[in-house]
Amino acid sequence: MSSAQPELKESLQRRDSAEGDGSGSARGVAALLHSFAEGRSRPKAKEQEVLDVATDYFLEHGYEGASINAMARSSGISKESIYRYFSSKKQLFEAVIGRELAEYQAGVRRLLSAEKTMSLRDALTTIAETVLAVVTADRTLALRRLIFEEARRSPDVGQHYHRIGPEQALTAVEEIFKSHRTENDFDPAALSRHFLAMISWRTLLERECALIPPPTRAEIRARVEPIVNDFIKAFLKGR
Repeated sequence: MSSAQPELKESLQRRDSAEGDGSGSARGVAALLHSFAEGRSRPKAKEQEVLDVATDYFLEHGYEGASINAMARSSGISKESIYRYFSSKKQLFEAVIGRELAEYQAGVRRLLSAEKTMSLRDALTTIAETVLAVVTADRTLALRRLIFEEARRSPDVGQHYHRIGPEQALTAVEEIFKSHRTENDFDPAALSRHFLAMISWRTLLERECALIPPPTRAEIRARVEPIVNDFIKAFLKGR
């Protein structure tokens, strides 16, 4: 594990705990999402069912058009079962977002644990593929549209998504550059912003505009590799 890894773990834990106190729910959204991302636990069967129903309902009706009462009636799940785990519609929506990103968060943590044995090129390629695989998926795109729409009314919903998604990717890439600090003369935070922008902007725009279908793993790799190569040539001392 790189020397920066404990700092990253503490940073992510602080951000997780800052997401809310989870009052009114059995486990608390922040604790629930942290356990998902760390791989320590799976949702209970009923909890999983509630999240499945809520995800589909939000995607069909939008956040503003959804209500827990209507969700319960249409799904056959009792309102009491929903409130047993989540105290409000917003808390339920945040849990839906977090569950969708849990596998991605776990992948980022696995990469950082293995990063000490990887070249800079391999580490950047891996994190870029991880990010693109998530942000280009149909389900992720649909949820992002809901998040951005609701963030206009409730900024903390957008801030919640940013903390557990984009900000963690940025932090992870920054830690990779920090562990290779001797190979470049640039600020790791600036390099991270430049790299993620180069990786994501075109493919994400093409997906949002329905110009391309969800890319396969091979197609993602084909897009990522030349960008990583160009980035390294441009920014990192001729490497």
